[in-house]
Amino acid sequence: MGNEDNIDAAMDKVAETLEMTVSRNLEENGEPAQKQVLLRASERDHRRWKEAAAKNNVSMAEFIRETMNKASELALECQHPLYARKIYPWANICTLCKARLPLI
Repeated sequence: MGNEDNIDAAMDKVAETLEMTVSRNLEENGEPAQKQVLLRASERDHRRWKEAAAKNNVSMAEFIRETMNKASELALECQHPLYARKIYPWANICTLCKARLPLI
């Protein structure tokens, strides 16, 4: 329990220094950003991410969120071409990775 108290206290201290902004609806379903992810980055990574976000005219948080969502989609969803799919009236299955896909 002591570690959780220390983590809560540390997160509260970090939250005091954050610039609070109103989150926009991020998903097609209208779900707002509610969860936080705290990560450590090198000075170089931080600078590059910030520059890339500015170049794309978005906040660094939005840039990281979009990048991670794209990476998650590649990792979690079948990316094989349509010709590798078997389409049945009850299922759509990739013959390469065996993923069961939404019906088209």
